[in-house]
Amino acid sequence: MFNTGGLTKGLSFIKIINGLSKTLQVANQIIPLYQKAKPAITNARNMLGVLKEINKTTPNDQNNKVKRISPEKASPTKKTGTSPTFFL
Repeated sequence: MFNTGGLTKGLSFIKIINGLSKTLQVANQIIPLYQKAKPAITNARNMLGVLKEINKTTPNDQNNKVKRISPEKASPTKKTGTSPTFFL
């Protein structure tokens, strides 16, 4: 009914062991890379959360912003001469 002869014909214990060995070699290379990159990924997520919180504004924050003084309303300053001062 089903033709499984081709599937088991090329399958042997040696080939299974070789495939498992190659898989473990790749895993042994990837796991240390993941462990080194994990803190950087976690910190990036935390930084995005912090930036989102900083960018949020509430109505109270908008009322408490520092108002800039226009030059017309600024207190007059005393202008001094432009001649240099010499120290002896």
